[in-house]
Amino acid sequence: MPKKFGQNQKSVAGRERKAANEQEKKSKKQAEQEAKEAAEWSKGAKKAGKKEQTEAKRAQQLAKKAELAALEEADNAMLSKMKKAPASQSKLKQEEKRNTRNVQKLEKKGKAPEVVPSLTAENLDDALDLLSVVDDTETKPGSRDAPDRHPERRMRAAYAAFSEREMPRVKKENPGLRLTQLQQVLWKEWQKSPENPFNQATLAFNASVADERELIQQRRREIEERLQD
Repeated sequence: MPKKFGQNQKSVAGRERKAANEQEKKSKKQAEQEAKEAAEWSKGAKKAGKKEQTEAKRAQQLAKKAELAALEEADNAMLSKMKKAPASQSKLKQEEKRNTRNVQKLEKKGKAPEVVPSLTAENLDDALDLLSVVDDTETKPGSRDAPDRHPERRMRAAYAAFSEREMPRVKKENPGLRLTQLQQVLWKEWQKSPENPFNQATLAFNASVADERELIQQRRREIEERLQD
């Protein structure tokens, strides 16, 4: 019988080692590729996240800037209707001098000035009102002291002076508020302030002389009642 030859064990073992080495190299290469892709994905995700944060921050800044711009535009629209500042201490002195001259003129003529009795003034505004009451010179329609036919022309400067004087106090009383909120608080106070020209005696621009004279007398009576003890 012919002799049977078996497979060479060394050759088989060599092929198996070679196959194992190739598989190991393939697995290692695949693992390296997966690790590289994972690293690139992570880097891209971080970059995208950072970009989103930057865009969100910029959007927030733009929104804040737009809010401030809108507020500034509203303030400018309101300030464009303003004009003169409220009466000052120098005006009070001028009124006092004018009143003194009128009294002296009346004394020379042998007439006693008509003074409203028992009236008191506790501040500058009251003092000016008091002078307007005790002044013998009657306020005439169309004069400097007559009711204002165009209060909007004095609004800008009046509010500017009011804001400059009162804003430090409002900030101190409301330390946690933002600038826009502080301005809103100040504006509410301005709406009620006697310095606001629209809270003072006003006339329609086409009012008659009789209407103006009646408003002058009405304002005089209101001042007398307010300043009485």
